[in-house]
Amino acid sequence: MPKQLIKATAKRLAEGVDRAFASTALAPSGRTKRNSSAEGLGHDARIAGLAMLEGFYDLAEHTDREGPFFTRPQAITPDLQRQRRFGRDGEVIDLQWRSAFEPFWAPEALAAALGDDADLAAAIERFGLDRSAALHDKYLSVGPNMVGHARWFHHRDQVRPCVVLLHGYLGGNYLLEERLWPVRRLFDGGLDVVLSILPFHGPRRDPRRGLRPPAFPSSDPRFTIEGMRHMVHDQRALFDYLREGRVASLGVMGMSLGGYSAALLATLEPLDFAVLYIPLAAIDRFAHEHGRMVGEADEQQAQAEALRRAHAVISPLSRPPLLPPERAIVIAGESDLVTGVEHSRMLADHFGSELTTFDGGHILQVGRDRAFEPVYEMLARAGLHAPS
Repeated sequence: MPKQLIKATAKRLAEGVDRAFASTALAPSGRTKRNSSAEGLGHDARIAGLAMLEGFYDLAEHTDREGPFFTRPQAITPDLQRQRRFGRDGEVIDLQWRSAFEPFWAPEALAAALGDDADLAAAIERFGLDRSAALHDKYLSVGPNMVGHARWFHHRDQVRPCVVLLHGYLGGNYLLEERLWPVRRLFDGGLDVVLSILPFHGPRRDPRRGLRPPAFPSSDPRFTIEGMRHMVHDQRALFDYLREGRVASLGVMGMSLGGYSAALLATLEPLDFAVLYIPLAAIDRFAHEHGRMVGEADEQQAQAEALRRAHAVISPLSRPPLLPPERAIVIAGESDLVTGVEHSRMLADHFGSELTTFDGGHILQVGRDRAFEPVYEMLARAGLHAPS
């Protein structure tokens, strides 16, 4: 009885924390609603605007794994800074490199896709887009975001298998991520571990935003799409650098927004394994669940479907995974009220992979250590991690 009581209490606490997080960090503030063009649009304008974005982004040639949409970046030569020793044979190295990413939403591409300049200007004005500056210019104006960052927990003795860890929304602080992830156990089991920073997070954050959340993901679907393209661009640059004889194999693990990112990468890049932890699976579903749609119930559903089509090009559900089902694991929190079990189930079904759960929620992750046991077992079967 005491064990059941403790479990029930932990579940209520985890759900309460998730509710508080969703109502503060995920709900648009009054200032956001006033200043955001996207948030201020009514139902008809949203549907029309999303249809325009779908027509621009969701093209057959953009589904290619390496084409005009997801281009292969040039090789990088990161600046390396050794931070400290790690264990008996390890060291911690910080990597920084200039990101050569360019947004796809650019004047020339828009003119070609949407008509002459007059039509384009009318469309942009009609939907309230780019009131302060063109998206292309706004995106590239954040200098810190155009520098890639990663922290490498590196074995000095020999080339090892490697896992790249992708943090969640609001994350990207190295010291915190080292504690949120089982970095030490992965390292001690024989893996090199790399903490990689998503666009607009951590040291890539726009300092002009003050205490406001990161600019990505955004209520403006274009910014979210371009941010995901940027994520793929920079992770590919990092992957290619590591694969130049610096690691023996490469896999990814992602948490929440990082889980979405890891899932997308696993449909674009040949990886040795993927672990999707409390992942986001569908941005449209998430937006609908957290009250970002307007109007009556049928209008909200129509907006969610239009958003799904607009985001299809960057959805991990749009392409088949490039790794076998036994090399992927999805982990869900049974008390998670942020992404929830259903997002994990969608990705597990898409990857044909194992779905494992733990008692905790999205923020208060009670039982997380037990949930990772199947991960270590999967890695051990693949010869990538030594059992503890």
